[in-house]
Amino acid sequence: MKKISILAIALSASIAASAQTTISSYTPGTTTEGAAYYLPKTAININITVEKSVYTPGELCQYADRYLRISGTSDKEDTHYSIKGVTLSTMGMPDESKLYHIKFTANSVAPLIDLDDSGILLAVNTENPYTHTDQTETKSDNKVLNPRAYMTEEMLMTGSKAKMAELVAKEIYNIRESRNLLLRGQSENMPKDGEGLQIILNNIKDQEEALMQLFTGTKTTEESTHTFQIFPESETERLIFGRFSRKLGLLHQDDLGGAPLYIDIKSRGSVPAPPTQTEGTNQKRTAKSKKSQSAKQDGLVYNLPGKADVKVYSNTTTFADEILSLTQFGNKETLSSSLFSKRKNIKVILDPHDGSIKKIEE
Repeated sequence: MKKISILAIALSASIAASAQTTISSYTPGTTTEGAAYYLPKTAININITVEKSVYTPGELCQYADRYLRISGTSDKEDTHYSIKGVTLSTMGMPDESKLYHIKFTANSVAPLIDLDDSGILLAVNTENPYTHTDQTETKSDNKVLNPRAYMTEEMLMTGSKAKMAELVAKEIYNIRESRNLLLRGQSENMPKDGEGLQIILNNIKDQEEALMQLFTGTKTTEESTHTFQIFPESETERLIFGRFSRKLGLLHQDDLGGAPLYIDIKSRGSVPAPPTQTEGTNQKRTAKSKKSQSAKQDGLVYNLPGKADVKVYSNTTTFADEILSLTQFGNKETLSSSLFSKRKNIKVILDPHDGSIKKIEE
């Protein structure tokens, strides 16, 4: 975030179009004559959390049914992906068609202009408290156990897998019997307090799980979040923004190895434009005069965003269906420069994502 603008190059072309402003007298950022800033256009961020699951068969998987009566264990490795959740968010990006240099009246003061690093206006005469958002990272939490750390010398020295399976299975049954005796209070070496009992039970649990992995295998999971960014210019239906495969995960929209992921964007109605002040005139504006008027406004220009229904889905599942605020379906309005006089201390806070006014206070 910064408190001054660094838009000298981009602004020069805009100011040059205005006959009432001279480039030589302009200093980038906040001056006694006004300030330069961008209004944002809204990007839609589609945040998809994907879980990757990896199954590794156990060394003794073929004996799981014989010694432990566990059926259905696979002897083949498997990796697959699943979508755990989808969230939608918005993000403001500088709109090059909405670059403004506003000039305050002679009785006004040069205000504090709060801009982000890209030049988007965040606040006037104060700082924007809404620009910092907490981002959480999802990490894998897989407990890794080494079965051989719990195996006896006899188990490790045997040269037969069948014999090893028999010995490991017997040890598992012994562990279970010891746990039952502790829970019943019938063990010869009962701990003196509940905390000691819990420590022993946790150790017994780790032993059993580690040895069971030799038969049932291991399954590890890892979550990661991927973001697809959409810049809507108009309504859209069944737009393919990406693809998903159970075997390959998230893919590019052009990769036919996965099923398509769609997004629908439907406006909930346009925002009325401010009334024009040129009705009744018989002269047509030239392109130059339009550009000049948009480059310089008597006041603070801000966005009146529109609302849109945004839906993210596949051929079988709806992942998200929300109402978002988008500048592309709205209009602009101007806050009079008379509010920023020496006798007043008006504070204005704007939404960094859509450029609308969130708060005005004196």
